[in-house]
Amino acid sequence: MLQPGSLLSRTLAIVLVGVALLGGYRLIVAPLLTSYQEGERDIEEARTLLQRYRALAEQRPLLAERLAEQQERAAAAAGYLEGPSDALAAAQLQDRVKSVVEAAGGELRSTQILPAQALEGDLGFRRTTIRVQIAVSTEGLATTLYELETGQPYLLIDDVTVRQERVRRRGRSEPDREPVLDVSLELFGYLRTEPA
Repeated sequence: MLQPGSLLSRTLAIVLVGVALLGGYRLIVAPLLTSYQEGERDIEEARTLLQRYRALAEQRPLLAERLAEQQERAAAAAGYLEGPSDALAAAQLQDRVKSVVEAAGGELRSTQILPAQALEGDLGFRRTTIRVQIAVSTEGLATTLYELETGQPYLLIDDVTVRQERVRRRGRSEPDREPVLDVSLELFGYLRTEPA
């Protein structure tokens, strides 16, 4: 027969061994299993990424060819008016003139779209022209002409007429204002009619 003290000590020993095993599992085995599972996941993600990168690498020559075509088209189209028709190209010209004149402190009084003209020899370009009438100061005129001729798309100015508007003075006490110029000009650019 077992003595009560020995039964208690045996039970206590079994409990201590169980706690030690459980503690060992939690401190050693569980972290190892967790890191192993994380490693498996990382390896699987790396395999998936590797497959994606290989697929992209196979597409690289095709993408490089497409990029070169797009860059060639962009370089060829730089400076030309855009649009599928002469009317849309003329509208683009009108918008450009309006924004430049208003930025220079002037007033766009009228625009007239002139008939588009094909270049001699049918080179794949059409000349789109508008006639413009603006009211602007001398400094504003210089700014307007500079912005129109140096910006994108490339525009050319022709047939410029500049007149000073007559201003009636009511009295001598009124200060002199900067003269307002009445300017009419033709502005044109080129529209590509066939793809680059």
